[in-house]
Amino acid sequence: MNSIESFAFVITFLLGGVILIGCFIMLIILKSTLLKLSRFFLALTLFGLVQHLVTYLLFTTQLIKQWPHAFGVGYPFLLLVGPSFYLFIRSYGEAEFKLQWLDVLHILPFVGMVSMFIPRYFGSTEAKLELINYYYEVLPNGIVSFSVWFQNSLHLLLLLVYAVVSFLYVYRKDKKNSILLKRFSILLATLAILELLIQTGFLLSGAPAITAEIVLSSLMSITVLLLGYWIVDIKQVLPILEGGKYKTSPLSETRSNEIQKQIEMYFAEQESYLNPNLKIGDLAKDLGIPSHHISQVLSEQMNLNFYELINSHRITKAKEMLRSGALNKLSVQAIGEECGFSSKTSFYRAFKKMTRMTPTEFLKYEG
Repeated sequence: MNSIESFAFVITFLLGGVILIGCFIMLIILKSTLLKLSRFFLALTLFGLVQHLVTYLLFTTQLIKQWPHAFGVGYPFLLLVGPSFYLFIRSYGEAEFKLQWLDVLHILPFVGMVSMFIPRYFGSTEAKLELINYYYEVLPNGIVSFSVWFQNSLHLLLLLVYAVVSFLYVYRKDKKNSILLKRFSILLATLAILELLIQTGFLLSGAPAITAEIVLSSLMSITVLLLGYWIVDIKQVLPILEGGKYKTSPLSETRSNEIQKQIEMYFAEQESYLNPNLKIGDLAKDLGIPSHHISQVLSEQMNLNFYELINSHRITKAKEMLRSGALNKLSVQAIGEECGFSSKTSFYRAFKKMTRMTPTEFLKYEG
């Protein structure tokens, strides 16, 4: 086996391994019914990256010369990575999320690119092989037109824009699992920036496209592996991979939904959360539901724990009191105690976590 064959074997092995891992993670995501609609957007995001790794694999191993009709087939799907990731961010954690007609605009770049590629899809084998061989050669004089650069970089520009918008959306809304979601956004933005710089550098230098393919495939492989690693850390995905904390639980999805409604109705009708000593056992006793079933529903259906639940109601009550002018008669600490917090510190911490403001800052903002 010569050096070229050895290199092709290593690239095939590494890229092939990442592709298999990516496919496995996609199956895990799609199996996670608790992610609801958002799982399709997340799987599509990963699919867009993984399918392009297949293109890299075909080029680095020169298999594309044997299967020329595979050339360019998957490129338009890269234009769905950014939009699908943004829609995942929006839909994740929002029970009432629904696609709007305006969301169709997100797929227009994909549709436009498919339209441009249609003539290429139906081109002859000879024409495709000629174009493929061009990618293995040095670009003449290192001169690249803006249109060539833009077509090659459009998916990266879109990914960068959507990643930044997604990060800002998570930052403003303070979504659950926000640290992971911010990591996702930063990772994809970093990938877009690095690939833009590297790809532009290779295009301007006139280096063979195959050299760029090797470097860019390495970056995208690292991205897919990191995404996969972080994805299984999302609470609704991890239980499927590991069997779950509640693997042997007899709760059906229907019963879980019923318990969730009972919990929500309980706190809507009563103000037991004002009791600073309220425990999950007290809630279980009042509802006549085992406490471990309540914990499971809170974790899997509502993605929070018991104390996060009661604190959210306490903060809602505190905001109502602040709006009504209670601060003219009571201190901030007294308002916190009225709402069920045992100390000023715990009140401030919970209030700022939910609103990103202190109680006095909130009052000024509302005013």
